[in-house]
Amino acid sequence: MRLDSVFYAASNNLLSVSTTIWKPNGDTLVTTSRWRPDKTLIQQSTSLGRHRQHESVSYHATGVVRSKKVYAFGKEISAVCFTETGTSAACPEYRYTEKMPVYPGGSPALFAYIGSSIRYPKEALKKKKQGAVVVTFVVDETGQVRNARIKHSISAELDAEALRVLRGLARFEPGQQNGETVPVFYTVPVTFAIR
Repeated sequence: MRLDSVFYAASNNLLSVSTTIWKPNGDTLVTTSRWRPDKTLIQQSTSLGRHRQHESVSYHATGVVRSKKVYAFGKEISAVCFTETGTSAACPEYRYTEKMPVYPGGSPALFAYIGSSIRYPKEALKKKKQGAVVVTFVVDETGQVRNARIKHSISAELDAEALRVLRGLARFEPGQQNGETVPVFYTVPVTFAIR
């Protein structure tokens, strides 16, 4: 089965086209192309289920390739980036941008989701482990959370639970720099308290 989803802006400009193919094993393969309001291509990418897969290519406003990144089951395997003139450059992941990523419903919704999703590990309760596990991750150009890591650890059990919950976050509205969506580092404390 195949489904083509086409999205337009209010101005009737094409924003994105997604082709979803359902494989016999139940996986979904989604190929997405996104455009700017001036009709230049921003990005082409492929996902297998919720994970990026194969090559993802983004473009400068001039049409020159900005980056080529290869993924396998959501994990970035390689990345090559280019300047607007086409010369090789370092691939940035921004810590601060003009427009930071926004979780659907904002910070209150983010912390409400974390609070309602946490399951206090039994072993940590027995040992009376508590405190704030600080997790960093990247909100990528599509708003998906990737590369979640522990910045401040409390215990193996609490760290694992914090990572589990944050890896299940809904897509953010991605961050922007110079009018382009960019990957942005994000840090969240996950507090465990015994009452």
